[in-house]
Amino acid sequence: MIEGLILISFFRDHFYRYKPEALTIHVSKIEMKLIYLIRKTMKYKDDVMENRIKQYSVLIFMIALAVSGCTSKITQQDAKSSDLDFNDILWHARRAKAAYEEPDVIKRKFPNTFFIGENKKKNIQYFVEKFHDEKLQVISIRGTDNLKNFKQDVDYIPAKDKRLGIYVHRGFDRDTRHVLNDVLPKLNRDYDVKVTGHSLGAAIASLLMIYLHEEGFTIKPSVNFGQPKFTNKKGANKYSFLPMLRVVNKNDLVPLVPPVTLLDSVHGKYVHFKPEVILLKGVHYVYLDDHDASRSLPGSFWLNIGRESIKDHSMAKYLADIITKLESAVQVPYKDREKYISK
Repeated sequence: MIEGLILISFFRDHFYRYKPEALTIHVSKIEMKLIYLIRKTMKYKDDVMENRIKQYSVLIFMIALAVSGCTSKITQQDAKSSDLDFNDILWHARRAKAAYEEPDVIKRKFPNTFFIGENKKKNIQYFVEKFHDEKLQVISIRGTDNLKNFKQDVDYIPAKDKRLGIYVHRGFDRDTRHVLNDVLPKLNRDYDVKVTGHSLGAAIASLLMIYLHEEGFTIKPSVNFGQPKFTNKKGANKYSFLPMLRVVNKNDLVPLVPPVTLLDSVHGKYVHFKPEVILLKGVHYVYLDDHDASRSLPGSFWLNIGRESIKDHSMAKYLADIITKLESAVQVPYKDREKYISK
């Protein structure tokens, strides 16, 4: 409720200075609806009204940032990707996709699978493989199935994890703890661990990587796909040494959420960490280091909001764009990426 009131003030000061005629009338109606809901909530203390306020608050803030974002410039510095191996990325991607399959299909495709678990309430499935020769365990986690959990990705509520000492997305953290408690008794502490996942599963995989590190496991280089943000800069800096590569498909919107909110002034801006690969069409890709990647995503979302595509979030699309880069892959500067994005 308080956030809604602050947003109205922000909205008037920040949005109307640009006065885009095509949006002004529509957004004014949203603002009036938000005021109405706040007044009603203050009178009746209705939980349903609180949820509606949150929805309208996010909508207003998105539109305001979309307009203001068009006036800002984004500067990126490309990192070198001499060690980038698209065959290894494909190895992880096939497992992230398989996490969406039925258990019998998973076991047939990956015969080293010895455990398959599920959080039925959240429709999150995960499986664990064990490679005795390499003394390696691989945990693959299913993500946002048909974007049913996308609202959870956007509806961001930060909470400080007392064990880790960082602020994290409360929903992602809760789901990660479920996976951790389920798989931890089944893991061999003498074996190394890799993790991978897609979308919500990628966020869980990254948080799980942190928890397993704190449990004393050795984390091997891992890759995830289409991951939403789950911590702030302090959290990212604390665990920046962990070997996770994030892969983002050109117009995928999920890695750009949760959106910027006024809570950032309290907990700090929530960002991504570790290097980022942006898959472009054909053999082309962009490689960014962790600092540049964390700055680029919020701006790129608001600037390209009209072109963001749900299909680019599917794991099948990720696989297709990775396969085109197996024989030859060409890194392009971030500033030139628009030339290699299909319209």
